Amino acid sequence: MAEKVIAKHITGEETLVDKQDLTMSVNLYAVVVRDEKVLISPQWKENGYDFPGGSLELGENHIDGLVREVKEETGFIVKPLKVIDIFTSFFMHPRKKKPLQTIKIYYAAEIVSGEIAANFSESELSYAREARFATFEEIKNMEFMCTTQEPLGAIFAYLEKEQKELLL
Repeated sequence: MAEKVIAKHITGEETLVDKQDLTMSVNLYAVVVRDEKVLISPQWKENGYDFPGGSLELGENHIDGLVREVKEETGFIVKPLKVIDIFTSFFMHPRKKKPLQTIKIYYAAEIVSGEIAANFSESELSYAREARFATFEEIKNMEFMCTTQEPLGAIFAYLEKEQKELLL
């Protein structure tokens, strides 16, 4: 009998899947603070959000992948400053309908250039909307589409530290 893991859906539903059916993916996200607001990407459902980013492509350097994904979703070119959190997630991809094991890396990043614009691929148009900035208070009440809530603790701790430093 094959070993199994629980793969979560963006709806919170869980599915038991065989480990051998998993596809590995590395996902990179940017947590960007500008003018006391956080850059977010509305996606998956009307009140769903995530930090801008996405999947690393085969043969791509991880920093290049982060910069590419953020530019595609937001129009901004970013520079990563430090890693906030890294964790493993098992989830059922909502469009591809297949289970993934993802290594998710969240970077603190700053905007180098650009302006808000969406450069979505055809498939991204079905679930993503134009990025925007939200206040620290707003993001505390948003529904993030992370497949687990694990990264939010570390991200919110980072943002609280940033907010305190802005007030000094």
